[in-house]
Amino acid sequence: MSAGQHKQYSIKELASLFDISSRTIRYYEEMGLIKSVDREEPSEQRSFTDSERRRLKLILRGKRLGFSLQEIKEMVELYESNPKGQEEKKQILDITDQKLKQIEEKLFELQTAKADILAYREKFQND
Repeated sequence: MSAGQHKQYSIKELASLFDISSRTIRYYEEMGLIKSVDREEPSEQRSFTDSERRRLKLILRGKRLGFSLQEIKEMVELYESNPKGQEEKKQILDITDQKLKQIEEKLFELQTAKADILAYREKFQND
């Protein structure tokens, strides 16, 4: 690769790299989460820049952390609109705080369910 050229990835390469389907990548593109390089001919294969590869990695990390695609899109758009903007950072922090609250609530529900199951198990063993 000569100076000025940047690595581009085919949809198959990205799918393989992240162990996801090509359809998932096309869906993310349809949603506006990632963008392929403009194609001169519709028959040309989609390709993605390294920047989009990093963005896809961020999207997948957000999914693993439990964020919806809409939440991820909102946070990415907020950040990209003004990376140093205080209002944008505050909105992103609000979204993450909401997710943390949901996780705390879910943990409480799971701990309660675990305690109930252990109590039933102990009662069953002792009967």
